[in-house]
Amino acid sequence: MYKKIFVGIILISLIFLACPAFATEFYTITTATTGGSYYPAGVAITQLWNEQLGKKLDIKFSAQSSAGSVENADILRKKEAEIAIMQNNVVLWSYFGTHIFKDKPNKNFRLLQPFVPNAYHFIVANNINSLLDIKGKRFVVGRAGSGSATASQAVLEALGISYDEFKPEYLGQGEGLDAVRNGVVDGILALGGYPVPAIADVMAAPKRSYKILNLTDVERKIINKVENWILPTEIPANTYLNQPEPIKTLQHVALFIVTEEMPEEVAYELAKTSWEKMDWLRKASAIFNRMKIENVDEDFINYPVPLHKGAEKYYKEIGIIK
Repeated sequence: MYKKIFVGIILISLIFLACPAFATEFYTITTATTGGSYYPAGVAITQLWNEQLGKKLDIKFSAQSSAGSVENADILRKKEAEIAIMQNNVVLWSYFGTHIFKDKPNKNFRLLQPFVPNAYHFIVANNINSLLDIKGKRFVVGRAGSGSATASQAVLEALGISYDEFKPEYLGQGEGLDAVRNGVVDGILALGGYPVPAIADVMAAPKRSYKILNLTDVERKIINKVENWILPTEIPANTYLNQPEPIKTLQHVALFIVTEEMPEEVAYELAKTSWEKMDWLRKASAIFNRMKIENVDEDFINYPVPLHKGAEKYYKEIGIIK
């Protein structure tokens, strides 16, 4: 009897050792709402990582939606995801424990790679010709816990517009764009690396009572002076249907963030595969057209948040870091 039990234990042990599924790790990248550019980018890049690295690293990658950058910082801190896409101001606030993260620094955050600049799309009713015109109107400022919410607040307060002067709507980007399309609200700040699929869909509508607002040079200068992480930019003409002229607007940088605990080999392979298979990513999503290795520049290398050692190894290997 004891012999049979012993043999049974041996057989069960062999089954567990022979089955690779028991050794597979699961890595999640947390993105933002499905109506923005972070989520489709996360889906595309995890598909690439699964194809190229799944067996090699014995890791299964997946993307999840979230409220956005602010929630992502919390998700990463709680180890509920291994990778996050976050806008630069939220990364800095979270790392140093300032602003909404006051006295709660996340010093284990590490840079993996830059994503794309996030362009600001102010999509507003046709009778709005300046951001000052939103006073008394219903304007979507982003879901609570999102990077969009911090960006909306930064832009409007820089221009001296108080939230008491209009009706803020705390909707996700997809919901907010639908509300603009249906005339339920008067405008939205929608963020993303252009072209943003959900914005392209809204702008393709044959009959529209809304437009993408051009900011004045004075507005852009004031906002940049108050919030130096927000930079002037232009959305090229014909990026979207029914947009024949360039749009003067703003942007900020988005980053792929991991934690210090990620194994060096994993961070190295993620960075290497992302950059060396960029053609694959660009075919999967036009969002990646503006993700360029040139953005791994001196400002990125010397960013206040440290590079992960695995990413640093890859950038040294290709000669960016001497």
